[in-house]
Formats: sequence, C-alpha cells, structure tokens
Amino acid sequence: MGTTTSTMENDIESSVRKLFGNNVYDEEMPIPISSLECMENKSTTALHAPEEICLTIVDSSPDHHFLHINNEYNYELEYMTVDTPKIQLQHNNVTDDDYNCTEYMASDIPVEIIKDNGVTSEENGGQTDHIKKYQLLYKAALKGDWLTAKRILKADSNAITAKITMNDETVLHVAAASRHSMFVEKLVKLVPSLALKNSEGETMLHVVAAAGIIRAAKVMVTKNPNLTQMPDASGWVPLVTAVYTANPLEEKSKKMVHYLCSVTRDEEPSPYFGVAGGSLISITIASNLYDVALNLVQQYPSLATEKNESGYSALEVMAARPSSFASGSEATTWERFLRSFRVQIHEEDLMHTQALALVKCICKEISLKSSTDIFKFFEDSHILEEATRFGAFYIVLECVQMFPDLLCVKMKTNYTILEEAIKYRRENMFNLICEMNAGKKLATSVDGNNNTILHLVAKRADPQQLNSVTGAALQMQRELQWYQEVENIVLQRHRQKKNNEGKTPRALFTEEHKDLLEKAEKWMKDTANSCMIVATLITTVVFAAVFTVPGGNFSDIASRKEGIPIFLNTTSFTVFAIADALALLSSITSVLMFFSILSSRYAEADFLFSLPKKLITGFVTLFFSIAAMIAAFGAALSIVLEQRWAWAPIPIALFTCIPVALFALLQIPLFVTIVRSTYGPSIFRRKDQRMQWTY
Repeated sequence: MGTTTSTMENDIESSVRKLFGNNVYDEEMPIPISSLECMENKSTTALHAPEEICLTIVDSSPDHHFLHINNEYNYELEYMTVDTPKIQLQHNNVTDDDYNCTEYMASDIPVEIIKDNGVTSEENGGQTDHIKKYQLLYKAALKGDWLTAKRILKADSNAITAKITMNDETVLHVAAASRHSMFVEKLVKLVPSLALKNSEGETMLHVVAAAGIIRAAKVMVTKNPNLTQMPDASGWVPLVTAVYTANPLEEKSKKMVHYLCSVTRDEEPSPYFGVAGGSLISITIASNLYDVALNLVQQYPSLATEKNESGYSALEVMAARPSSFASGSEATTWERFLRSFRVQIHEEDLMHTQALALVKCICKEISLKSSTDIFKFFEDSHILEEATRFGAFYIVLECVQMFPDLLCVKMKTNYTILEEAIKYRRENMFNLICEMNAGKKLATSVDGNNNTILHLVAKRADPQQLNSVTGAALQMQRELQWYQEVENIVLQRHRQKKNNEGKTPRALFTEEHKDLLEKAEKWMKDTANSCMIVATLITTVVFAAVFTVPGGNFSDIASRKEGIPIFLNTTSFTVFAIADALALLSSITSVLMFFSILSSRYAEADFLFSLPKKLITGFVTLFFSIAAMIAAFGAALSIVLEQRWAWAPIPIALFTCIPVALFALLQIPLFVTIVRSTYGPSIFRRKDQRMQWTY
C-alpha cells in the first residue's frame, strides 16, 4: 500500500510540475488553485478546467495536497490563481490611466509564507537564486496579474524590492515595461524605495516614463522629488528617456514629456546645460517634438548652441531632417495630388510650422552672439553643409538672413554654400544665392586643382538625388539642364578652362556621364520599342476593320448598292468610320515617332529636347489611337446589337472607357513628368526663391 501511494504521489508531482513549470512549482510552495471553494469545501472543480477534471484536497501532510489530477486535460501555459467564489480572475492588460481595479481578494484568504524553498545555486556559493525563486512574481508582472502578485508580496516582504531578472530589475521595472498601468500604480504605493536601479542604471521613474504611465509618475515624483534628477548609466534623466521613447502622434506620451519638463529642475548637475542639454534638445528634435523643443529653447536659451556627445547641435540635427519642412517634403506630381485628400495634412502642416518656428528661435539666439562667435560657430559645425546636402532650405534661408557673410564661408569640405548646392543639385538654394546677385561673385572661385564650379557641376550627381528623377533618360536631361544653368553664370574664360588633369568642364561631363548615357539610351530604346509594338498592332487591327465593316455590304449584283455597307446611313456607322480612321492615322504617326527614336544618334544634346519631344509625341498619338480604336469597337458592337437591344450602346460606351482609363492611369504620371521636365516651368525659377530681407 505504501509503495502504491508513493508511486501515485510521484505521478501527481510530475503532473503538477508539467502544469506549472519546473521552475515555478516547489514542494513546500502551495499550488494556487482557481477557486476559494477548494480550500473551504475540500473538493472542487477548477473554473478554468472542464467539469470532469477535479482537484481533491485532503487533510494530509502539507507536502502532498493533490490526490488526483486528470492528465488528459490540455492545460494552457498560463497558471491559475486564487480568486473569490464565482469570479474568474481577470488579468490587467488595460493601460488606461482612468482604469480602477476592484479588489477581489477576500480578507480571510489564508496567506502562506513563501520561503527560500531550497532554490539555491552552487555558482553563488549556495545562496538563494532570487531569479528562480521569484519567477512566479515575474510572470505575474508580465501579465499584469495583480491578485497573484499581491498574494506573493503579502507572503514575502522582500519580494517587492528583490531583483527578479538578469538585468537586476524589480517587479515594478517589469510591470512598467509591460505597460500595466493599474499594476504599476498599486506597486508604487507599496515600494519603500523608488531609487532602486537596474543594471543599466535606470530608476523606476525611467521605466515608467518610457511606458507613458503618467499617474504612476506623479505618485513617484510626489513620493521622491529627486527621482527626476537621477541619471541612468548613459547620463539620461527620466525626461530624456520619456522624450526618446515618445510618439508625437500619441497624446499619452506627449503628456508624460510635458509633465516631466515641469518637474525636472535646473539644478547641478543640470540636464539643461552642457552635453546633457545638447543630448536633450537633440533627442527632442529627433523625436519630432518641435513644440517641446521650442519651449525648452525659449526657457533655456543656451540649448540653441549646446552640443551632444557626438558634437552635434540642434540645427545640425534639424538639417538632417528635411521632411520636417514643407520644402523638404519631396513628392511626385501624383503624390502631391493624392496628398491634398489626406486627413493627416493638418498634422503635417502643424509640424512644418513648429519646425520653422524652432529654427527662427534658435537663429535669433545665435544672432545675439558677437560676429566672431557666430562665424566660429558655423565654421566648427556642419550646419550649412548638412542643410545643403539634405535640402533643408529654410535653415539656410534663416542662417543667411541672420548673417549674410555666411555665403562666403568655406565649410569643412572647403566648399561654399553655392558649391554645395551645385554638388548636391539643390536648385532652390542655387536660385536663392543667384537671386541675391552673390552667384556672380562666387562663380569666379577656383580651387587648388584649378576646378571651377563648371567642373563641379560636370561631375555626376549624388545617386540619391539623381534617383529622385524617373528614368535614366530624364536623369540625363536633368544633368544637362544643370550644366547649362551653371554655364550661364560662370565667366566666359572659365567655360573652356582646364584643371590640373587637363580636362575641360565639357570633357569631364562626358567622362562622368558615360554610364548614365548608356543607360539613358537603353531606357529610351526599350520604351520606344514596347510602345511601337502596341502601335503596330493597333494599325493592323483598324486597317483590317475598314474592309470588314460591321453588318456587311450589299451583295446584289443587279442593285446599284452593291458593295455599299448596309448600315451606312446610321449614326453608329458614322462614329465607327470616323473613329477607325482617326485610330489608323494616329497609330501610324505613333509608329513613325517611336521608329525615329530607335534610329536616333543618342548624343548628349539629344536628351535635352530632341528625344523627349519625340517621346511625348509618340505617347500622345498612341493614347489617342487606343481611345479611337475603343470608340470604333463600341460603335461596331452597337450596330450589331441595337436591332435587338436598343439600350445596348449605353453600357457598351461605359465599359469601353475602362481600358482607356486604365492606360491613362498607368502612363499619365510618366507622361506628365516628361512634359514638365521638357516644356514646363524651369526648376531654376529664381524669383520664387527671392530673399525677403527682414530688419
């Protein structure tokens, strides 16, 4: 009997370990059950299990409470917790700050002391392994299970401050990182010391700030105001952590940032000055919190010039984010059209306004310095270089407004703003400088290798900027347009000037664009060849349709109408005849245009006007021939069907519009781009970027 009982107890213990996990269950630790009736009535059915599964508790030794478990039940991986009768446990996965959890745990539930239970580690010299010991508490914090956590915390007073993860995190660190707001709020009231740090030096306020649990943060700051001044291992105070993890579109995280800004004090070591201040303003800008950054600069003006640990100031960070400004939001014609219908347009416009206001505020603070300090500040930074490279036009505009001599400043790349604008193909900045009449003066500069700005524009553009133009042929056209525009402002004697390598600007242009020229030729030929095949098929079809008119011809030899179409006098036949003739003529024209493209010489100058003009003509005639062919088809079908179904022409006309609309939808963006690039307003519209001087 003893052997049988021992075997049964071993089976029970093995089953229980499978159910709760080898690291959670321990012989001396009471196994939690899902109903209080288990304790009161000695026999119950678990709320989480089917009715046929019973857990029977007997008055035996505390080592073995379970006499029977049905192993066939497929338990979930989550553990069961004690709750009040007829109320199933609800995990707190709610992050709403207004959520208030009802206390389910009855006061008469027996609380059993959780001991070390022999969970020791030989590597720690036989000391208690807290990570294994508190693994049940760790899981409860991850799931937001406050009832289980409360039971453990009542049983073990050390659990609330114990390091329960490999990163030395407490239960509050874990719960906050999991964004369980109610769980965190209750824990904050129980934690004796909120200054405990994990292995990364983060206090509990750091983790709560990152999670955006503002009510818990307020309780923490009220309990210990010094938490806002405590940095982590990286030197970040909770305010910086909140800014780093903030989402500008999420009201909750923005409220957390504003709150921490109001309670973080300007005390030594101050987070608003030096490298710490530079990191704060840089991270705020990188998180697109421009309204917060503006308030910080207005309150602490030194942030306008403070640099972070990488040596970047606020303007340098903004220069690398051109999408924050309206001029830096590059989009195609089709994207700009669709953008007008977007709901988020107000949010984007607000961001652009706030970013511009921040730039003006920073430049105003910099302008209060002496001329020497201003000049040195820009020489030692990459502001103008980064702004020109990424196309942050308004930063360059405001800087030049503040200090016009910056136009002549040589950056660390040994280039001026004009030369950087040419290098990175920034036409708006190029137009601005030329409109100020500074272009003529700067255009005379020659570097140490005898390179003029015409040599500079002769070099192939940056790939990222070049790829913003559709198709290799249009890229070649854009490069030629840039070369011609710069050629117009340089001195006549510099147009044929040779550099130290003996190359003229034109020779350098040909050498640098050799590969692009080959790609442009291939792109143009492939496009023309594909379109010519379509045009040829249309020509064949509509030509044959003339001799096989719908309805047929009169075949009576004795009649004067022999060979005349039967439906000659109908309106539908007239539409068919006209549409078929137009389709034939336009398709033949299209074939001739595309054939002339295939037989072109493909010289550099041809890509400026000649080839694009032929491609535009070919596209127009091809589109017209498709539309005319579809119209002819619809008219022919109407002739055949209208005798039986008089309403047939209406749906036929509607359905024939579908392929025409589809072709237009697919090809119009490319067609519009070619037309604008060839015949549209020039990208070098200087009056649009004319400087509006402020005094």
